[in-house]
Amino acid sequence: MKRTLQRQIKNIQLWRSNKSFIYNLHPPRIPASGARFTYTFGLGGLAILSTIVAVITGAYLMFYYVPTLDEAHASVAFINSVVSWGALVRSLHYWSAQAMVVTTVLHLARVVYTGGYRPPRDFNWLIGVGLLLLVLLWNFTGFTLRWDEESIWALLVGTNLLKVIPNIGNQLYVWVVGDTTLGGAAILRFYAWHVFGLTIPALVGIAYHIWRIRVDGGISHPVASTKASRATVTRETLLSRELLTTLFALAVLLLLAGYIVPPLGSPADLSASGTAEIKAPWFFLSIQELLRYLPPLWAGWILPLGGLVLLALIPFFDSKGGGRGIWFASERWKVQVVFTLIFAAIIILTAIAWWR
Repeated sequence: MKRTLQRQIKNIQLWRSNKSFIYNLHPPRIPASGARFTYTFGLGGLAILSTIVAVITGAYLMFYYVPTLDEAHASVAFINSVVSWGALVRSLHYWSAQAMVVTTVLHLARVVYTGGYRPPRDFNWLIGVGLLLLVLLWNFTGFTLRWDEESIWALLVGTNLLKVIPNIGNQLYVWVVGDTTLGGAAILRFYAWHVFGLTIPALVGIAYHIWRIRVDGGISHPVASTKASRATVTRETLLSRELLTTLFALAVLLLLAGYIVPPLGSPADLSASGTAEIKAPWFFLSIQELLRYLPPLWAGWILPLGGLVLLALIPFFDSKGGGRGIWFASERWKVQVVFTLIFAAIIILTAIAWWR
């Protein structure tokens, strides 16, 4: 009887500590203006959710994927056709990875259009831009692990861009690919990049990004000037909204995974001429289209990295003034116009490459 009572007391204490941990991810009260769904659209939380789903499903796939020249494509086909729930798990992994890119980009856009990059959130903005780059590379390495006809030629073009970097291009190519040409070493190297080299920094960066949001005073919101604008909601209310959004997002992911199977082409043949139409993953199609008009160094490195640097410097161009926490505030029109032009150019180039 005494042991049973002690066990129950421990269970209650454990439940309270878990509840306290979950609740303390948010402050006790949150400004209502910053907690509205139409203010954030839950994009940051959706990016985190898609990351969690991708990591969990990816861990399951690791038990069956074989990163060798002869077995890489065959192991993916084995997952699709033989492994219990393998096709669904792979499809969930694929669609959560695509959702990760979309929600991360849209979350970045939301922060720009609401001025959420201004101090004291400027450093966290830099972390967010770095996470965007990690997410794109993370997805690209996963795309190559299919080792089918489409992914191998996209990998060939992508890695050859390393060679055009002056002075260090060839050494960087060997460091990334693991050999002077694509082959068995490349599969193993990209598998290591995907599972460890990018996953660990991305997860650490996401955890730090979340922590910085709390340290910097939470999500940016309009400055309270009236009694109505100073209204708040409890974290219990916010958590209930997040739970509903999570359940809806998971339902959408399951529907996509169940009805739209991710592609898997014929096994890669490195001895083939590669005359088939090369298609980069959709999030790099804009760079592929630029390669048609500009030298590789400009299309593959100078313009994309220049765009990222420009994004990173936004808080230094616009650190003061009104319009904080307000969608499309006129006080921040210059930054918004520049960002919109860059965003529109990427979308247009992607659309041209997609329909070509």
